[in-house]
Amino acid sequence: MKKILAMFAVFFMMCAFNAANAAVYSDVPANYWANKEITAVVNDGVLPLKGNAFLPTKDVTRSDFNSALLKTLGHKTASLSEKNPFSDVVSSRADYGDILLSSKLGLIYGYNDGTFKPDRIMTKAEAASVISHITKDFKGNTKSLNQFKDKNAIPAWATRQYAKTIDLGVYVNYPDADELLPNKNLNRAEAAVLLYKLKQQIGAVKEQYVSKETVLRTEHLDVTKKAEVDTVKITSTRKIVEAKNIIKGYFYTYFTSKDVQVGDTVTFTAKNDIYTEEGTLVIPAKTTMKAKVASVEPKKWWNKNDKVTVEFESMTLPCGVCVPFKAEVINNNGVLTENRWAKPVGYTVAGAAVGAGAGVGVAGFTGHHHYGNGVAIGTPVGAGLGLLTGLTTPGRTYKANDGDFVWLELTQDLSIPN
Repeated sequence: MKKILAMFAVFFMMCAFNAANAAVYSDVPANYWANKEITAVVNDGVLPLKGNAFLPTKDVTRSDFNSALLKTLGHKTASLSEKNPFSDVVSSRADYGDILLSSKLGLIYGYNDGTFKPDRIMTKAEAASVISHITKDFKGNTKSLNQFKDKNAIPAWATRQYAKTIDLGVYVNYPDADELLPNKNLNRAEAAVLLYKLKQQIGAVKEQYVSKETVLRTEHLDVTKKAEVDTVKITSTRKIVEAKNIIKGYFYTYFTSKDVQVGDTVTFTAKNDIYTEEGTLVIPAKTTMKAKVASVEPKKWWNKNDKVTVEFESMTLPCGVCVPFKAEVINNNGVLTENRWAKPVGYTVAGAAVGAGAGVGVAGFTGHHHYGNGVAIGTPVGAGLGLLTGLTTPGRTYKANDGDFVWLELTQDLSIPN
């Protein structure tokens, strides 16, 4: 038995080890040194996959880096009418629009001979120079380079630029933390780290290079596992909670279906702060959500409960900012109503209790004192009458107390300003 238990222990340890080292992508293990940064740039569409592979050690060309940099700064490729200034960039290239857009913005310069050299491999020093060029002006402190044992390997033309990126924290020093390897070819893992760090320092980029709205990162809500979508886009100006996310809406005051009519306003609130898993505050506590009553169906005979449908229109933040809010209640197929079987079950239980009591009373009254028989007969009779009453009489009024909640699914993206 001890041997069997030991074998099971080894088996589970191996499973745990393999799970911990499972690949996020086919060639990026979970413990890969740049796993976090690679995952982020792939999720944000900055660097694409090749099938299910990231190719972390593949060299990055000037064109590759240029396209990824544009996406990091929030730009989308567009058809440009500007004259092509580069003799080695033909219009049939897939990256043609990106190269012309970069030239227009002044992101990555061409060469004096009128070429762009799009397929030339980028070095780490050249990437540092580009990042230095597009970030706000200040002189990098060259003393920052003293911590690296290969500081003298930095090309003279890149010394100040490299120092600036060190001061900004936008650099890569892997695998040796004391080395920059400035003349090494830049690979995709290193590019992912640089672009991830640059996005974290987006405020340091000169305004003329940043799109008016830059998607900084993608985060996730974890309100409920019922949600079909959990993504939230964090941009330079707002948080975009994507449609199909689900949140809780708490009744702001006591609500009863018998007191409302079509056109009335029903107010819900966010009882607690709603954060993403990554820690960004999306919806503050005490945010209110306004809904209009779209229809009211009164209770009827044959156990037809009150039914109220509402249409959400707006959300008001505690600071007073009001934004459009489109959502629907997903409880009971989108209807505010009591569970249809709650009343029949309640009547059945009550009827059974009354029937049992009546059976006991009859047994005692007749003098036979067969109480067990009385209970056995009275209980099902009472339950049957209770069920029949519950199923045939009018249904229930819908009621909700202050603090009761319903699940709300967004039918459109929700945009919340920063």
